[in-house]
Amino acid sequence: MAAQVPRAMQLFVYGTLKSGCCNYERHCSMAVHREKAWLWGRIYHLDRDEGYPMVEINREAILARGSDRPEIDALFECEPGSDDKPDGDWDLIEGELMQFDRPERDVPRIDLLEAFRPDGAGLYSRVLTTVSTESGRQVAWTYIREREHDGRRLHPDHSGTVCWRPPNVIS
Repeated sequence: MAAQVPRAMQLFVYGTLKSGCCNYERHCSMAVHREKAWLWGRIYHLDRDEGYPMVEINREAILARGSDRPEIDALFECEPGSDDKPDGDWDLIEGELMQFDRPERDVPRIDLLEAFRPDGAGLYSRVLTTVSTESGRQVAWTYIREREHDGRRLHPDHSGTVCWRPPNVIS
């Protein structure tokens, strides 16, 4: 039997994992590619500790759910969904699309940071969804919150997008 060739994993990040934020160096600096990206959702600032964000997306935008084996999740193939605004109260969220060539090494530490559990009992779920980039629609994994929360919803700025920034950072 031929060995399966490892496949890169794309991850959409929108908060503390973005370049320049507190968790980037330790968790995402090994990404082999990074570009600006957007998805439709709602983003909230959770006011615990120093604060961090969480995103909700339309359930219909979820293409797959993550497992405890990111190297297997990276093999999942599907066409991107629509990048049209879904029905309802959704905003265009700006983040970064990062590519990890070694998901079996790199993604578990991000899963741990995000308190992801495949059974849904963790803080965040890792889901596959459609993101938009300047080069077009792509599929990427991202972390979303599907449970109750007490976050403060952020709203679009003058550009029409929502971009989370760490507290005490002036844009």
